[in-house]
Amino acid sequence: MGSIHFLLNKTLGKYQVTGHIGNGGMAEVYRGQQINLDREVAIKVLHPFLAEDEGFVTRFKREARIVATLRHPNIVQVYDFDYNEEFEVYYMVMEYITGPTLKERLVDGPFEPKEAAAVAAAIADALDYAHRREMVHRDIKPANIMFTDEGQPVLTDFGIARMLSLTGLTASGAMVGTPAYMAPEIATGQSGTPLSDIYSLGVVLYQIATGRLPFEAEIPMTLVMKHINEPVPPPTQFAPDLPRPLEAVILKSLAKQPEARFATGAEMATALRQALELEAPAFVESSRLASAPPTPAPASAPAKAKPEKGKKKKKTEDEEENPLLRTWPDKTKSMADKSTGKESGKARRKDQPAKRHTLLRLVLILLIAVMVGFVGWGATQGIFPANLEAYFPFSLTAPTSTTTAPAPTHTVSPTETDEAVITPTATATLPEATAAPAVTEATTQTCTLRAEVLRIYTAPNAESVPPETSLINYLTLRNGGNCSWPVKTALAFVSGEQMGAPATLTLNALDAEAQVQVLLPMIAPGEPGSYESNWEIRLPDGNPISSPIVLTVEVGDLPAYTPTPPNNFIATPTPRAPLNVAAPELTEWQADLQQERWTGTLVLSASGGTGVYRFYRDTMRKDTEIPGETLTFNWKECTDFPLKLIVVSGEETMTWEGLIPYPAPEQCQP
Repeated sequence: MGSIHFLLNKTLGKYQVTGHIGNGGMAEVYRGQQINLDREVAIKVLHPFLAEDEGFVTRFKREARIVATLRHPNIVQVYDFDYNEEFEVYYMVMEYITGPTLKERLVDGPFEPKEAAAVAAAIADALDYAHRREMVHRDIKPANIMFTDEGQPVLTDFGIARMLSLTGLTASGAMVGTPAYMAPEIATGQSGTPLSDIYSLGVVLYQIATGRLPFEAEIPMTLVMKHINEPVPPPTQFAPDLPRPLEAVILKSLAKQPEARFATGAEMATALRQALELEAPAFVESSRLASAPPTPAPASAPAKAKPEKGKKKKKTEDEEENPLLRTWPDKTKSMADKSTGKESGKARRKDQPAKRHTLLRLVLILLIAVMVGFVGWGATQGIFPANLEAYFPFSLTAPTSTTTAPAPTHTVSPTETDEAVITPTATATLPEATAAPAVTEATTQTCTLRAEVLRIYTAPNAESVPPETSLINYLTLRNGGNCSWPVKTALAFVSGEQMGAPATLTLNALDAEAQVQVLLPMIAPGEPGSYESNWEIRLPDGNPISSPIVLTVEVGDLPAYTPTPPNNFIATPTPRAPLNVAAPELTEWQADLQQERWTGTLVLSASGGTGVYRFYRDTMRKDTEIPGETLTFNWKECTDFPLKLIVVSGEETMTWEGLIPYPAPEQCQP
């Protein structure tokens, strides 16, 4: 199976190797058991030729440390990495996922639109989490997306492509990235970025939604050039029933220019869930990690009702009517809130002396009352004179009437500029007996309502579109005021061409400084020309709180794209030689006298067929495919190595079976 097949049933540190899972250009993957915790794990063991590269090992350690810090329900958890001196191998230990890969599930055909959007949105969430921690995946593809037993998609192999790209291993047969999913800027030699990950995820979404890739070719370089130069075929060309909002999301993620794609993974996830009215899952870090059960409350103590962690609030009527809305908090606001919290803590500490003074006053009043009662009793008994005022410099006569402090009132005065002036007034009147002046506090706070347009993007993004093209306008809005928008604030059509859009789109209440993205669907007019659609943000009373929002659509004299079946010509097949497999050539070998084994590297070659070959060992399965055209093996010393090769080229298959002779039989004992 590979160069380190002998690790089966061996122990690497705390891990017992129990089985073989598969291999790749970087490592062999084994199933293992963590002995001290009695849990199954996956162990990725580096190929020996990588472990010999000191620079790569250093990068491997650094990247493994970073990947191990990622804690997200849609990213595979890395537990450990280490070096084993006995077998001289570097290995990485991670969460063992028993479910299939997305590549294996695609064998059954495309997904339903809602499931396709849900899977892509979950991976987009994972990418956003990693990107915010300066981690770029660089090799998003179905083979790197697995499913747990509960059907949760999980992204694997974070950091692997970066490790390879920093080593320069392409000459050894390892390709950085996968041509079918490679962003155009990567194909032209630029380094991977979060936006190139979004492009690759867009290709995956295209594939699971339509059942095929946007570009196909047998030769990798041809495939790469298509990603660079050719326009993306509309997904509805292959899946006519695909919802148009989902198609718009796919096309935006596959824009040739990175800046025309979704700016973040979170933005892509939001657009996907809005397009098909999906609920966003509550994010709980390390959701798949075991946790201790809560300690039960004593039977005598009544249980306090606590909100369920991670449970979503029920949607309001406005949210049900408008699923194309999502609100997220502004980071600057949260920082301000924290600062305000600190200041309020200081204020509470400052208020403590005042509270102590109030308590002292109450105690003093109580003592005076006791003294008055005692002196009055003494006067009736003849102990003290009846004129009690001689003892006190103020009147002790009870007031004939007592006035109480009214409740604070709020006066709201709307102005012509849609600003509300809120004036709280509180008046407290002390009893007349204290002869204290009335205390009046009055403060004024101005509430400003304002909407700002941060970004407008229209998909498909083109200078002109064919008549009656389905359009999606992405509007990113911000509450630029200092108080929340009231409920039923709306995006409203004002003038121009409505182009099939709803006259109003109700927005949710939005906190100050927060942002919301609105998806406004339209249909381009049926005649060529330039069209404008004017909109604004309005309060429930109809007053605008934004500048005019102008959406411009250029309709060209272009026919709608309809694929022409290639039956208007007769193809003449080019004759080609039949597939032929040459005997593998042993290029280098080494004997291990202590282990009594020998290691060799074989170069595999074939001719004829289509010119593109795939090699398998023993049987045709995903885990038996040989990467590149070299095979490194480890076998018993002084014994010929048995090998069965299966070669596939187009629709042709051929088998080679034989022995690779031990290169130094004269050194073996008879």
